[in-house]
Amino acid sequence: MNVSNLDLSFLIKGFQQAVLNIPETRDLNKKIGYSIYELVASSFAMMYFQDPSLDYFQQKMKDSMNKSNLESMFGIKNIPKAKRIRTFLDQVDPEYFRSAFTDVLKKIDQTKNLEQFKYKGKFLCPIDGSQYFKTKSESISCKHCLVKNHRNGTKTFSHSVVLPIIAHPDLPHVLPLFPEEIKNEDGTKKQDCEINASKRLIPKLKQNYPDYEFVILADALYAKEPFMKLILEHNYDFALVVTEKYNKGFMEEVQRRKNSKRLKSIEFQKNNKKYKYEWGSEIGFKKYGKTITLNYMGLTISNIQSGEQTYKNTWITNIDINEDNIHELVSIARSKWKVENEGFNILKNHNYEMEHNYGHGKENLAFNNFLLTLLAFLYHQAHELGYKQYKDLRVKKQTKKNFWDSLKAATRSILFDSWIDLISLLLEPPNEKLKFDPITRKLIPIPT
Repeated sequence: MNVSNLDLSFLIKGFQQAVLNIPETRDLNKKIGYSIYELVASSFAMMYFQDPSLDYFQQKMKDSMNKSNLESMFGIKNIPKAKRIRTFLDQVDPEYFRSAFTDVLKKIDQTKNLEQFKYKGKFLCPIDGSQYFKTKSESISCKHCLVKNHRNGTKTFSHSVVLPIIAHPDLPHVLPLFPEEIKNEDGTKKQDCEINASKRLIPKLKQNYPDYEFVILADALYAKEPFMKLILEHNYDFALVVTEKYNKGFMEEVQRRKNSKRLKSIEFQKNNKKYKYEWGSEIGFKKYGKTITLNYMGLTISNIQSGEQTYKNTWITNIDINEDNIHELVSIARSKWKVENEGFNILKNHNYEMEHNYGHGKENLAFNNFLLTLLAFLYHQAHELGYKQYKDLRVKKQTKKNFWDSLKAATRSILFDSWIDLISLLLEPPNEKLKFDPITRKLIPIPT
């Protein structure tokens, strides 16, 4: 096998190993029709093919041919029912899936496809929080749900995560890392929150990716002294949005320096737009008391003809700023939007159905379903980075919807010996005239 290809057969080994580590919790004295791997991999396959009806069509194929594409591509011989999958996944500790994420990054690195994500020798790591489950029904909720009380007396129950990704200003791909769940724990009265989850996330990034130098990017909610100190303690850099709303004391000092002309700035014009960069160094983060000193930078973009301001943002960073690097530092800071636009936006609106309720459960089902969806997205990003036939087929089908519709249609009706055969057939259909044989469920030549 050519390991330069980040295809499914190469990547799936890490997932298989992760699942093999999941302990058996079922009563072995009772009849068990499915292995742990078959239960977990069936759910992952559904997320991978973005097909909630995958098990139904593959079972029909299994009944008629004694084999299905779930077996040839994922090694699933017995196809479990959805209820069995949900019951088992609810009891699985999400930590068992962590190694499946790190394994994909290792393989991307192994195939020389990770180096391109480095920006000035470091990996940019935007982080942000997002909700992936919400209900107004208390009967569907669980003890880990975040609870919001509304003025009209109703309640909303939800689950959210803080998601870190690896991104690059000039690349369309993003690589999601293992997220940190925002959830309530047993015996605690205070609700969990995004910033507390992010504080748990930083040490885990260091633990799971010890050799990666990260630049943490986030919005103004994260620009708090304890969180910034935590980042520095783990030898990471950061560039965080700062605003009047969340960082009043710091921004007041910035304004005082601006009024006294103690901020440095440069301007240039390009494509009928005026870009103004400004920065200041060693600014105390708090008004009073012992504090850390950090650096400020801002960017304003306006239309030259109309004078209308089209963009403005401000950031705080521990990285030294000067006239030679201000442009690249702002470019780094602006990459924060990728976790929203190329992360959550795709997961919510481009067939991944991140917010779809595949089952809530009472323990870990909702989060495990999210993890498997995210892992499928990471696999697809890896394919686009390091598997030429996959990339060629994506171009040929023009849109992601056409791409996945063609894969789903083919896997529902044709039995393939491997995932590579599926991609190859769709990319280069045979020249000879074929017909579908309902007995073998394969394409066969039409006799001349």
